[in-house]
Amino acid sequence: MARRVLDSNICAALVLPLPYSNQAFTYINAWKTAKDELIVPMLWEYEMVTILRKAVFGKVLRPDQARDSLQRVFALNPTRIAPTLELHKQAMEWAVRLNQASAYDAHYLAGAEAMNAEFWTADARLYSRAQQLGLDWVHVIEA
Repeated sequence: MARRVLDSNICAALVLPLPYSNQAFTYINAWKTAKDELIVPMLWEYEMVTILRKAVFGKVLRPDQARDSLQRVFALNPTRIAPTLELHKQAMEWAVRLNQASAYDAHYLAGAEAMNAEFWTADARLYSRAQQLGLDWVHVIEA
């Protein structure tokens, strides 16, 4: 059983038509079959709501579809990483290493590091930067 921290963009691909949706389904199904632990920071919940709200605003989903999609994504029942002062400090350090102004991505990396887990994203830029830093536990799903 592996531990995998999932970026919100991978989970969004399960309910939105994204270029990498098929790959996201394949990976998630394989991980669930293997009984891998799926993990997210608490930030993930807010990001999922925002992603779905933007999909409604952009007329990709109707409001009722967004509510159903939110329920389906939450049914993944990932383990939530509780925010702590130490985790936030680690996220700030990761943001520095990534040379990012915000610490959203950094919270995922800090959580993966704290949980001794792989981190999976669909963000090619984030993945590329992680590879430059030698982070072999960061993986990307691409279309």
